[in-house]
Amino acid sequence: MQLLKIYYAYFSPGNTTEKVVSHIASSFQNYPVESINLTDYATRQEDYYFKENELLIIGVPAYGGRVPAPVVDALRHFTGSNTPVVLVATYGNRDIDDTLIELKKNVIDKGFIPVGAASFVCQHTFLKECAEGRPDEEDLKMAREFGDKLKERLRLLVTYDAGDLEVPGTFPYTKPPMGEFPFKVETNEYCIYCMLCADVCPVKAISESNPKDIDSSICLRCGSCLRICPTQAKYFTEEPFKVLQEKLSPLCGVRKENWYTIA
Repeated sequence: MQLLKIYYAYFSPGNTTEKVVSHIASSFQNYPVESINLTDYATRQEDYYFKENELLIIGVPAYGGRVPAPVVDALRHFTGSNTPVVLVATYGNRDIDDTLIELKKNVIDKGFIPVGAASFVCQHTFLKECAEGRPDEEDLKMAREFGDKLKERLRLLVTYDAGDLEVPGTFPYTKPPMGEFPFKVETNEYCIYCMLCADVCPVKAISESNPKDIDSSICLRCGSCLRICPTQAKYFTEEPFKVLQEKLSPLCGVRKENWYTIA
């Protein structure tokens, strides 16, 4: 097929999913390439229309083995016209569970044809020792390899001959949507009211006038506010967060490998 433009969309509060997806897209450097940052609240409210001769690469982190709720909402604004799509899920060394199959179902319902899928390991949000430093150079090399193979396959592919791309997961989903967390984002006395945390919050859970006012019912615990805070005034509720870290600690000693498939 003759591609005219490449889009890569990502939800990436920790910037790791973005890194993976952008390296896949880098294989298409001879084409016009445009990024769509779904981490940004305003971007998720926009409508997007994709043509048959365009390619969409979309990457999301697995949140409890499912697609993050903000991405599910954003995909309601996406419309394809038999548009080829590549599905990418990242995870913190545990499992993607139903993330890819949920992502696949959502895009098929919107007029896209899956032509490739992948899962990549990234450093865990809640315990940096889990897959620390990933995606590393070896991971990014594989992302570029995946992109190169996609590029070659798409050159010869007719989308209606792509068939049903098989991805991991089950439907009905075995994993429920992510529920309540046992810990919250707290703010200590070191807060200087710079409001950077409110600016980066992907779901606008932090008040734009008071950084200590946080709506825990919509907060994703993605850690964006913790990472950007210049005074380390943001933190997760200590005791329940430590319990979660202890549960995750057995995952730290194993290097899980990435995976991909192409139609």
